[in-house]
Amino acid sequence: MTPALKALALALFLAVLAPATSLAAPPDPLDRGPYTVTTLDPLKIGTVDLQEPNAAGGATTGTAAAATVQLRGSIYYPANRASGSPVIVLVHGNHSSCDTGSAPNCTAFKRNDRGYAYLGENLASWGYTVASIDQDQLMYYQDGTARGMHQRRIIIAAMLDKLWDANVAPIPMGDNANIGGALVGKLDFSRVGLMGHSRGGDAVSSFIDYNRTRPAPGRKYNLRGVIALAPVDYERRAPYGVPYMTMFGYCEGDVTNLQGARMFERSQYIAPGDPFPRIQVSMLGVNHNWFNSVWFADGDDATGTDTACGTSQPNNIRLSGGTYTAATRGSGDPALMGDQEKAGLALMGSFFRRYVGGDVAFDPYMTGELGEDGVSPQIPVSACPTSPSGTRIPCAERNMVTYFAEPAARRDVLRPETDTPLTVSAVGTAITGSGFANPYQAGSGISPIPPTTAGGFDWCNPEPIYFTPSSLGFSGLPTATKGCPLPAASALGGQSGTRENAPVNHSYGMQLALAWEQPASIATRIPAASGDVRGFKTLTLGAGVNFFDTRNPPRTGDAVWNPALTTQDFSIVLVDKNGNTGTVAAGSPRYGNALHQTTGSTTARTHVVLNAIRVPLQDFAAQGVDLANVRKLELKFGELGKPATGSIQLSDVRFQEAVGGSAVYTDKLADIPPTTAPAPAATVKTAAAATGGTRATATELGAPASAPATTGAVAKPAACSPTLKSATVKARTLVLKGATTCASPIRVTVARVGKASKSKALRVKVAGSGWTASAKLAAGRYKVTVAAATRVVTVR
Repeated sequence: MTPALKALALALFLAVLAPATSLAAPPDPLDRGPYTVTTLDPLKIGTVDLQEPNAAGGATTGTAAAATVQLRGSIYYPANRASGSPVIVLVHGNHSSCDTGSAPNCTAFKRNDRGYAYLGENLASWGYTVASIDQDQLMYYQDGTARGMHQRRIIIAAMLDKLWDANVAPIPMGDNANIGGALVGKLDFSRVGLMGHSRGGDAVSSFIDYNRTRPAPGRKYNLRGVIALAPVDYERRAPYGVPYMTMFGYCEGDVTNLQGARMFERSQYIAPGDPFPRIQVSMLGVNHNWFNSVWFADGDDATGTDTACGTSQPNNIRLSGGTYTAATRGSGDPALMGDQEKAGLALMGSFFRRYVGGDVAFDPYMTGELGEDGVSPQIPVSACPTSPSGTRIPCAERNMVTYFAEPAARRDVLRPETDTPLTVSAVGTAITGSGFANPYQAGSGISPIPPTTAGGFDWCNPEPIYFTPSSLGFSGLPTATKGCPLPAASALGGQSGTRENAPVNHSYGMQLALAWEQPASIATRIPAASGDVRGFKTLTLGAGVNFFDTRNPPRTGDAVWNPALTTQDFSIVLVDKNGNTGTVAAGSPRYGNALHQTTGSTTARTHVVLNAIRVPLQDFAAQGVDLANVRKLELKFGELGKPATGSIQLSDVRFQEAVGGSAVYTDKLADIPPTTAPAPAATVKTAAAATGGTRATATELGAPASAPATTGAVAKPAACSPTLKSATVKARTLVLKGATTCASPIRVTVARVGKASKSKALRVKVAGSGWTASAKLAAGRYKVTVAAATRVVTVR
């Protein structure tokens, strides 16, 4: 058989390696839960003393002087959950403080905190209490150099402290307090989560350290999950000690150098014994502002001429931002959400319910395993875009999920090592390589060009020595000790046009630079003591394509907005002790999209980020490799059937993900039956005065503190709501099982994904409190709908 035929046969073989039957689909995080959501907007819960250190030295004066402000925001909670409600705190970023008037005492405040109502209401319907902090006044008092980070740590701690107090005893009503006794005995402070957006993302990341070292009498809270959403990186943190996720969009219009990628990379090895995972989500077509519905109503931060990101461009791939207006911008109504809010809700809701709520059913959204079939996206189908620009590329192209498992579920192979990056692997064996070309090109952003190494491949770390040299009296662009390949400063992606003049490689950490102009390979031996990998699900590595290197496929025409048109590729090879070899194509869609080049036609919208190539180890076992006795890992480039030339970044090659599932926080939140739903309090329209709100609750008007406004019309109680508990497939027969308290008939439909108009109603058999339904189906992907809930299953 010729090499070309062998390659074709292997591709066909790997295409059918997926399991014959699909696992039950994970829960849909866009579904609403059984609890009635009560919204108190505005929440007033006391005052807080702010004090920002003067970053320039000397006494704090002017806007950075000490100040006491009202501690307020909005809160969403399950009033008919008697106890055990986890606590989530949301922290918005920098934006305008006022709708009218001027800070710090606006005539009408912007109320940036209300922009996450879609997330707050959804989580509250599942039993969580979600407080979103209003920082409209804080933004006036923040220091212009330190950017208000310490102020934000103070206000996060103050909100948690006041919620603690409100859980212990009623907070007396007054000008600065309206929560009363609504939360007494209902909160569970053993389960706390944080989400911060933009500067808020930096704040929650730094709060991890602040909380760990907070002196008495301050409390230290049990943080079980922290999300940095499109964060800045002013404090240069390396988060650890908690499950941590960072998310960012390739169409960013503010933090265009994707600073969350730095935080993800720094966090990985900072505390070797840290028992928690890290997650990074790169999102195509996503901007900065539209995760916040208030900011959406203020406009688009990513307008312009960029082919992929400018909303006026004919082939842009932007996610829509909803239908919010000035009147509805603080609403949690799911019908108002756009593509971007739905994607954000799917990922953030899944993260909190997985780690704060301890529900391992959400693991597939965190690990990236949903895409193993090469077709399914990393979010539920219900969260896939529906706008014209959103559907311009497949949903499966939208999100690149990188999961970095905890040490107990991970075995590192090539990191590279700090002291021996080119010679010794993480398992202590020699690294060998041949055939590689110097990864640095003449006329690029690195000068002088480093000499070619013995193996041709090199190591680098893009993190600059000084992030802003000019502030320290140095001239020139930020420069790393051993920088990674870069375009020329004035070229597309060059430092002259980036935020902070930062390098276009946003993944600040040790990595390998590999370029080839002929067949090349890099390999390391796996010692017997490390060769039993049966306890792991995957071989995973981080990779990114140097889009500016002329050895990669040119990004011309539609390739600027369609990343699938410029895929790089190479072979990943495992060999066992008997010489049995398994080979897979790293560029297979089953393993993710890390080898697709960036989208974007302008410097601010082009990126190099290390995203995951995730290969199920069963793909090697199916080719005869003994996973109990793996002895060699090899990566081969420039072979027949693969790109003859190329340039990529590579790091963090590891076996990971425990076969038996993650052992991190498996204590699922108790399913406490809802009590009788409280009667909704009147919602009264008022002038947007002192707090800029458009709603006043009964408590503000002098009614008892136990009756805040209830948005039960949005989050319906599940008094009669059939649920789907399992969906299994065997011999192309779909079997559904669920529970119900309904006396009325149950409607269950099934439809091929993408063909909802041809849905088929199934015959449902009800026995006691359970129900079953089945259908014989052809191979394909199907959407099952039960009441308002949906689930996608694959029939093979």
